[in-house]
Amino acid sequence: MWKALQHPRFLWLFLSSLVSLIGSKVHRIALLFVAYQETQNAVWVSLILGAQFFASAVFGPLLGPLADRYDRRTLMVISNLVRALLVACIPLFAMGSMPLLMAIAFLMSIFEAIHYSASNSAIPDLVPESGLDSANGLMIFVGRFADVAFVALAGVLVASVGPAPAFWIDAATYLIAAGLLSLLPVLPGKASKGNYFAAVAEGVRPLWENPVLSRTIGTLALAAAFGSVESALGIVYAVGALKIGVQGFGVLEGLMAGGAIAGLWVTMPLIQRLSRETVFLLGLGTWGLFFASIGLFPNPLWAGVAMVAMGLLNTMFIVPARSIIQLAAPAELRGRIMAAFGATMQSAVLVGTLLAGLLEPRLGVLTVLVLCGTVVFLAVLVVFLRGGIPRPLNEVKPG
Repeated sequence: MWKALQHPRFLWLFLSSLVSLIGSKVHRIALLFVAYQETQNAVWVSLILGAQFFASAVFGPLLGPLADRYDRRTLMVISNLVRALLVACIPLFAMGSMPLLMAIAFLMSIFEAIHYSASNSAIPDLVPESGLDSANGLMIFVGRFADVAFVALAGVLVASVGPAPAFWIDAATYLIAAGLLSLLPVLPGKASKGNYFAAVAEGVRPLWENPVLSRTIGTLALAAAFGSVESALGIVYAVGALKIGVQGFGVLEGLMAGGAIAGLWVTMPLIQRLSRETVFLLGLGTWGLFFASIGLFPNPLWAGVAMVAMGLLNTMFIVPARSIIQLAAPAELRGRIMAAFGATMQSAVLVGTLLAGLLEPRLGVLTVLVLCGTVVFLAVLVVFLRGGIPRPLNEVKPG
């Protein structure tokens, strides 16, 4: 996994992501704390989270052409600088105004979406094809490591010194990240500057016209729609079914995050022995079986084992999936396709959250987990029986 850091250009992107994610974890805890502390009303917390989701899901694809038309390094630097300014506005004059806080959260998610499409479309230009899986694995590692190492520390920081210093820390991390990104080479977009909305449609169309993209993203989206019920029902499962309380729920979530990090050391050797497409389907299908098993065997010990396995398998299918999508996307469309992919996954997670709320009162948490895990496994089985994921054309070797 660490071989990608041998490429100096990718190293600056990696370090920038690590620094900004540390600040983002602190920011998220502080933002939700302020929203609830000022209003004592969970509705405002939901509205702020909803504004962030709406910005990512709707404006992500609309802004995708920027990453294909303009220098991606410049877009990432501007995105970090603007987010630093927006975060600094919160302790200055937004902490007492919920509408203003929601507007800032909305704008931050828009610039985060720009950064997402620019950074993910730039990775294939920073490392050779042989290092693509390592680079994607490291970017996933950064996010998982920040979840494990800094979310709890962010809670302690906000509780001890208050939310205002936390926002200033986040603003500083965005400035540092922008400085690190300025060390990257110029990463010009390769698309022509024609009609903007036609370019938006051009970036979305391959999601169902390109067989590699349609099967990969379609399978992932269906799995996310049913698999993400765990994020909504995890606390219900721990407290209601396993009787291990909120502390037990935290332990299970920690085990899953730890498994995800460990999965990086399993995924890389597998991709070298098998194809990315095989590892993707194998990881996702097995994940569905483990997901169903926590509903079939509601035992705290087995739940812990299954959570570690699910975290490991999550990494096992996410890393090759990103590489498959990046390689299958034409260079001049890569920014738009990555933006549309991010929005698709955000929408699928929302569907899963709503699905959990609709099914759990009628079927019970255990039945819902078994049902959704089975659906994920069957979806992967259908794709496998239909020939699996086609290899991208640039991976097919003559003879």
